[in-house]
Amino acid sequence: MNTHDTLKDAQRRWAEICATSDVGLWWIADDVRQLWPGAPEEQIRLETLRAIRPLLNDGSLRAVNLLPGGSYQPWEGSVDEHLARIDAEWAALKRPPDLGDIVWFIGTR
Repeated sequence: MNTHDTLKDAQRRWAEICATSDVGLWWIADDVRQLWPGAPEEQIRLETLRAIRPLLNDGSLRAVNLLPGGSYQPWEGSVDEHLARIDAEWAALKRPPDLGDIVWFIGTR
């Protein structure tokens, strides 16, 4: 199986999990890191953004802030704006995202 097929499998799994739970950016980035072992963090960031774009576009993932009590606040703006925000905030971290950093994803509910 090539990386493209494995990425498609990961994308399907993310969409399935997000249908019933929330997933942090750090978790998706860790999956991408496993697909590109040894890749520099810059590449992981770019590959992660590429991987989530189609899921944001088709609504399988929605970018949200996790609020106290477990409720969500959806991000405003377009998918391109969401990706630009994630990219900028990730770059500003100067490290891989960790639990609670930047964004959470949920699916359609």
